[in-house]
Amino acid sequence: MPTYESQHAETSLAAYLNLLKTKGAATSLINQRKHILRHLLSALEAQAGRFIDDDDAGYRRAVDQIQNNFPNEQQIEIISAAREFHPFWLGDLKTIARLNSAEALTLDPVPLDISGSLIDMFERMDRHPWSQQEPECLQHYLVELSARGADDAVIDLRERLLKLLLFVIRDAMPMPTAYRAGVDAMLTLFSKEDTRRAFIDVAREFFYYWNGFHSQTPLDRAPSA
Repeated sequence: MPTYESQHAETSLAAYLNLLKTKGAATSLINQRKHILRHLLSALEAQAGRFIDDDDAGYRRAVDQIQNNFPNEQQIEIISAAREFHPFWLGDLKTIARLNSAEALTLDPVPLDISGSLIDMFERMDRHPWSQQEPECLQHYLVELSARGADDAVIDLRERLLKLLLFVIRDAMPMPTAYRAGVDAMLTLFSKEDTRRAFIDVAREFFYYWNGFHSQTPLDRAPSA
């Protein structure tokens, strides 16, 4: 992670906002992202000399900090903005180029069904008629896990979490941007960083199975954190 430099911060922010504008994002969305990322950059600056060189943990710590400054209904937007801005902050030109060439930015609201705690979400999903479905992509993934020798407990936990992810995005168009938005939404349900990282890894792995059932074109790249 780069040390904090005001010029780098402003250049990174301007590059990200310019890409949003180039991709046709609404002015209201650009202004909202700018407001969120100003808070994030202030948090990163406050960490300079303490945590900011601690790999991605310093960035995640700053994101956690600013989440306390925004209402619950904006938490998903904060995570989406932070995820998309991350390669600009790092100067990761390869990832930035991919964002520029693909439909990888969340420019429009995605219909997500999420509210309450993780337990609340599981209970609501279990009561919903949708829960009687057995998504083929998920079943295929679980069979592959079993074939690789995964423990039953691991398989059961992944099945619950990934089925909840599918429940959250069930009303959205089956596009990678919707999947990424769903992952961002799920991250708001976890309080511990190691749990978030573990879920991101699982979601990345499952993405190829999910997208394979919803795309007739070569698989898109899995969503980045």
